[in-house]
Amino acid sequence: MKLVKHNISVLFLSSIFMNLFGQTGPGGVGMNDGSSALKLWLDANKGLYQDTVQNRTAEGGTRVMMWKDLSGSHNDVVAQTDSNSPTMVVASPLLNDQNALRFFRDQNSMNRRNYLVSKSFSKTNDITIYCVFHALSKAGGNGITPLQAKKYDNNMWYGGAGLVDGGAPGLVNDVSLAFCDTSIAAGVGDSTTGTDYCVKTPVSLSKTYFSCLEKEAWTGMLRIGQNNSTRVSYQAGAQPINNSERYFIGSNSDLSQGKTTPFFDGYIASVLVYNRLLNAAEKIILENYLAARYDLPLYANDLYKFDEQTSGNFDFDLIGIGKAIDGTFQLSAKGEGLLELRNADELDKGEFVFIGHDGKSLGTFTNDIPEGIQFRLGRTWVYSKNGGTRKVDLSIDAKEIPTIDPYSFALLIDTDNDGSFADEKIGEGMLVHPELASQGHIVFCGVPLLHGNRFTFAQIKPQCQSNCETYFSPDGDGIADVYYLEDSGKTTIYDRSGKLVKSIATPAYWDGTDEKGEPSAPGIYFLIANEGIQETVTLIR
Repeated sequence: MKLVKHNISVLFLSSIFMNLFGQTGPGGVGMNDGSSALKLWLDANKGLYQDTVQNRTAEGGTRVMMWKDLSGSHNDVVAQTDSNSPTMVVASPLLNDQNALRFFRDQNSMNRRNYLVSKSFSKTNDITIYCVFHALSKAGGNGITPLQAKKYDNNMWYGGAGLVDGGAPGLVNDVSLAFCDTSIAAGVGDSTTGTDYCVKTPVSLSKTYFSCLEKEAWTGMLRIGQNNSTRVSYQAGAQPINNSERYFIGSNSDLSQGKTTPFFDGYIASVLVYNRLLNAAEKIILENYLAARYDLPLYANDLYKFDEQTSGNFDFDLIGIGKAIDGTFQLSAKGEGLLELRNADELDKGEFVFIGHDGKSLGTFTNDIPEGIQFRLGRTWVYSKNGGTRKVDLSIDAKEIPTIDPYSFALLIDTDNDGSFADEKIGEGMLVHPELASQGHIVFCGVPLLHGNRFTFAQIKPQCQSNCETYFSPDGDGIADVYYLEDSGKTTIYDRSGKLVKSIATPAYWDGTDEKGEPSAPGIYFLIANEGIQETVTLIR
């Protein structure tokens, strides 16, 4: 009797999977290879160094000389001297236990006026800037409220501290996001008219926000908002931002005025710069990603609720796809994790799908698994969906999970949301027939996930190699030609793809044939007795 290795079918999928993988930027908005509108991506959880040649990784309490750009555009930001470098803070409770950089306005003579600056930056027309920050003290300004700002000098906000400042001193076509008084302010310079334009919106000290600046060249509209609040708008000059060759993080670019107020005092956890306006769908996805990661309230479009403690704290690597009310959309996302999300069904307007995980280990566990599974991952993902029922496609980079044999991948879904995978059945909550796409990706197509379903990945039990009881060889040699099904009632036999092979009234013997009496192919088969008890058997010839 010769053991025949079972091979999963290899499908060379169409270009949707072979050549066009989901976006790899934050939340799946933009790419991390420099090919997209995402031109600066700073995340304090990654890429912090004590030197500018990336030899010494920064640790808690050490000074940061380089903050690496994750966008693939090589716009790393660096400290000009050791004395003006900010300090790394690990797992700050102010930022949902995420890392941050601590910027000091004037701590002491050896460490004051912290800021980082990029070496170069792409010029742009339209722009979108996000910054996650926590301010600890005011930064000058004249105390005029945003409502009254239009009655006064639009330049008033420059007494504030820079968060993300692009450009050079003077009235040039630059752009800046700053904190002043207790407001976030956004401004742009217009070299044609010799005017600096400004718009402000209120925030509080000692509270974490993500702020968003948008500038549109052809209309000149300047917008500012925080935590997805309604954007406050101001009509600025209608011209491109064509002088922002460098970006300053933690200060205004006009450092020559010799004051401490342009320097930020507080924490900055993340900076994102896109050289275009994001569409409505992208903004909804990105802002839900930021809200989940940093535990921030959203004033509008708060669609993902599983980041809350009562729902399991699925805060990590959130990715999303969807279609906004205005018809703009995003239909693929990979983000920072190992999982890619695509939608096989067309989404209606206003529908969004999100997937995040609990941050647990990718190590293997043998508890809470159904029959036929050897082990599962310790990490669990959750599926969030508003609107109707949709099937989605899940693609996994097999290289990211080396513990699972690519030919033995299984997807476990808690279909009844009872907190257990052990009761799932083949073809329902246990899907065992993925396809192998290009570049080592495992693809589960048309997965019928429901809102709130938890899922994870697992490995099917290996085939019997020698001296095993759970195999038989119906080859007529008189040795193990049949397999005994001992449970009284009815036993249903499925192949590895979930296809029904045969139903037998039991107890009885299975001779390895299907419903038509044809010999079944070698491989693993799943036996379900009385719709409950599951076991596996290996058929060899």
